[in-house]
Amino acid sequence: MSDIFPEANEGKPDGKQPLHFFYNREERIAHAPQIVKDFYDGKMEPVRGIKVLFQKQNRYILIALVLFVAFVWMYTGFNSTRNYVKINNIVLEMQAFSYDGEVYTNIKVKTASGKALEKPEKIDAKVYYVNLDNQPVEVKDASLVYGGGEEYLRTKFTDYDIIRVDAIISVGDIEKELSTAVAR
Repeated sequence: MSDIFPEANEGKPDGKQPLHFFYNREERIAHAPQIVKDFYDGKMEPVRGIKVLFQKQNRYILIALVLFVAFVWMYTGFNSTRNYVKINNIVLEMQAFSYDGEVYTNIKVKTASGKALEKPEKIDAKVYYVNLDNQPVEVKDASLVYGGGEEYLRTKFTDYDIIRVDAIISVGDIEKELSTAVAR
């Protein structure tokens, strides 16, 4: 063996012979735990796919995943801000945003999945602007005779303390509530 770097001190303790490392795979594996022996013998098959979650060491991850999905499902079910509703094949979606001291409210009206309406429907909306104390500050009315396509009911209100906009939508004899937070 040729010495490439003769000036380098490689493992020579003071006054002793240089250290020698011997590699004997069989001897090393003979003293290894059983799981290492099985790995080198090719007996271990990796667990793949969804089965990974059902192994003993991953049960906490599975429990956390189930709890997270349940929490998200319950939160969306009980959330008080609902900005989407469907009445008689008509889809209504409300958005509110603040710009330059004004709170603008848009209620988008369209038919569900492209189905045509049999006759035009009158849509009435009472829009409530709610402040930090959860008290309605102002009520505005908007109405529309909807025959199809995509149309909007729009209102605006001047105030800086509005945090939420609620609306009661009437289509024929059916009333539904919409609610959305004001985007800043």
